[in-house]
Amino acid sequence: MKVDLGSRDEAFKQVTQRVRERLLFVSGGQTTHSAIPIQGSGTFAMEASLTTFLGQDDKALVCVNGLYGERIATILAKIGIAFQVVRFSDAAPVDLTVVERTISQDKGFTHLCIVHCETTTGLVNPLHDLVEIGRRHGMVTIVDAMSSFGGLRLEDDIGGIDILVSSGNKCIEAPAGVAFAIVSNQLLNLGKSYARSYCLDILDQWRSFEEHREWRTTPPTHVVQAFDKALEGLIEEGISARNARYSGVRGKLLFGLRPLGFRTVIPPEYQSPICLAFCSAELVPDEASFAAYYRALADNRIYIYAKFHEATTTFRIGCIGQIRDSWIDQLLAVTTKHFRISPSIRRIGKLQEHRNAEEE
Repeated sequence: MKVDLGSRDEAFKQVTQRVRERLLFVSGGQTTHSAIPIQGSGTFAMEASLTTFLGQDDKALVCVNGLYGERIATILAKIGIAFQVVRFSDAAPVDLTVVERTISQDKGFTHLCIVHCETTTGLVNPLHDLVEIGRRHGMVTIVDAMSSFGGLRLEDDIGGIDILVSSGNKCIEAPAGVAFAIVSNQLLNLGKSYARSYCLDILDQWRSFEEHREWRTTPPTHVVQAFDKALEGLIEEGISARNARYSGVRGKLLFGLRPLGFRTVIPPEYQSPICLAFCSAELVPDEASFAAYYRALADNRIYIYAKFHEATTTFRIGCIGQIRDSWIDQLLAVTTKHFRISPSIRRIGKLQEHRNAEEE
C-alpha cells in the first residue's frame, strides 16, 4: 500500500484479479460464481445489481424485517420495477411459511430479495431455507450480505444464491469505498442487462474484468489495495475464527449490560455476532434519552451506532473490529455513571449472570 499504483498498469491489474479470486475463495463460489468489485458503498452495489438484472417484465418479492430490507424496496420503487413487500417483525426472523404462501399465490414473481443479517437489530434470517424457496420456485435470489459476510459462513448456501451483494467496511473490516457483487456464472452468461446507467451496469463491469482485467472507470487505487489487504487478513484469520472473536465481544457486552438493566430483543438462536441491539424501558425509553446517553459515551471517546431504532426502542453496539476489553469496561463504567446505577446493583447483577451461565 506504500506503492502508488496506476489504475491501468499491470501491477494494479494483478491486485484487481487477486481481489476477485479472494472474494470467490472466502465465499466458496470459485466454480459457480464470478466476483465483480464496484466502486462505492454497498447500497450502490445493491442498486447496480437491481438495475442490471431486473427489467420491466420482472416482479420482485422483498422480505422486510429491518432497514436493509426497506432499502431494497425503496431502490426498486425509485427505478420503477414492480415489487411486493412482505413485512415481518423487526425482532423476529422472516417467516418461511408466509414467504412460501405469498409466492404460491402469485406466479408473476421472478426475483426474491432477502437480507442475510439485519444489523438494524443484529437479526440473522434463515438464509439457507429462503434460498431454497427461491430455487424451488425458479426465482432469481438476491441476497444483501453487506454486514454479515465476513462473520457468518456462506459456503453452504452460495451455490443457490444468484446475486450476493456486500461491502468492504462492515463486511470484511476494510475501508469504505469498495463494494462487490458475487453473481452466478449462469446469470452472467445469459448476457442480459437492463441497466440504464453506465456506472450501474454490473454485466458490462464484469466483461471489462474478464476481457481486460481492469476496471472500466478509474478506481481509488489505494482503497482497492486496502480492500485486498483486508481480504488477506480475513483469509488468514478464517471466518470461523472471526465469528468466534465477534461472539466473544458479544458475550462480554451481554455479561456487562444485562445486570445494568438492559435486555436484547432478538432470540439467541437468531442473534448475530456482528452487533447487539439493547433496550431498556426505564433507562432509554426514547430518542431523546438515547441522544443524551450517546453524548455521554462520545464525551469519553466511546462510539456506538448513533441512531435509535424507534420500532424496537433499541440502540446498537457493534461487535466487529479489534475491540479491547478495556473499551468494554469503559463503556460499562460510563453507562453506570450516566444512569446513576448503584455499583452494588451492578455487582449483584454480575453475580446472578455468572450463576445463570453456570446453570446453563
